[in-house]
Amino acid sequence: MKNNKLFFVVLILAVTFVIVGYLFYSNNKSTLPAEVPDTSVVYTNTDYGFKFTLPTSWKGYSVVLEEWEGNPLVEGAKQSGPKIFIRNPKWTVAAPYQDLPILVFTISQWGAYMSEDFAVGAAPIKATELARNNKYVFALPARWDFDYSLDYKEAQDIFAGKPIHTFDVGVSE
Repeated sequence: MKNNKLFFVVLILAVTFVIVGYLFYSNNKSTLPAEVPDTSVVYTNTDYGFKFTLPTSWKGYSVVLEEWEGNPLVEGAKQSGPKIFIRNPKWTVAAPYQDLPILVFTISQWGAYMSEDFAVGAAPIKATELARNNKYVFALPARWDFDYSLDYKEAQDIFAGKPIHTFDVGVSE
């Protein structure tokens, strides 16, 4: 008889805890967001096959296109290619915020560059590969942030987050 009373007391306590836990969970569940919204801005370049994720503070960014030129280190190794700058939306001539530079190499150019057939820029340091797809290698120029433009640390943090994602280009399905 004593064991039956103890069993029912434990059973009643267990059911009470389950009910209280459920009520607590269901009341707090309604205050949690159903989904975490996407809080990023994405630059997509379909010509070269990459997407670049930016923080929301970069909404309204612009893109500046230039060309990098390779200085030949062996005869006949003159090379050039696109240099894409993703420009901070706060950038002005009076307040030049740090750009996000991306050098675009063909895969064969990258091989020649890594073999030191040519150099890009005056720094004795090579560009850093960020990513690649079936046709292109995307690289960060050496010493890109050495002028300490406004918010250069934010730009460094963006690159540290591995923001570039590639996809193949020119492939028929």
